[in-house]
Amino acid sequence: MVDPRYITITVAYDRAPRYGRWLEWIAPELKGSALTMTEDQLDEPAPSRTWAGLVDGSTYEQFAQAWRLKEAGETMSRTVGDHPDQASHTYVLDGMNWESGGESPIICVSVEVTRQG
Repeated sequence: MVDPRYITITVAYDRAPRYGRWLEWIAPELKGSALTMTEDQLDEPAPSRTWAGLVDGSTYEQFAQAWRLKEAGETMSRTVGDHPDQASHTYVLDGMNWESGGESPIICVSVEVTRQG
């Protein structure tokens, strides 16, 4: 059984998007999870949105498999605070297929995953 994970997803947009604004569209594997929007900067010069929250182990496994997180490699790995069992890993992903009608509003997505042991 996989431990729950705390996930933070930040989506960087090319411009103010007409679609792709909702977590369910970006990561359907997390639909119904406890992730909530923590930042909404769609009206900024560099538009982005951030969602964060705790997901159960089976939901994380589905998400990690769909997003190929183990294959993507970690861009950064560190230990969090005084809890060495809570390893945090950050992935920066681009080139995923978020297209609709030959366009994608998304530049890249940053995913930070912290194991809750």
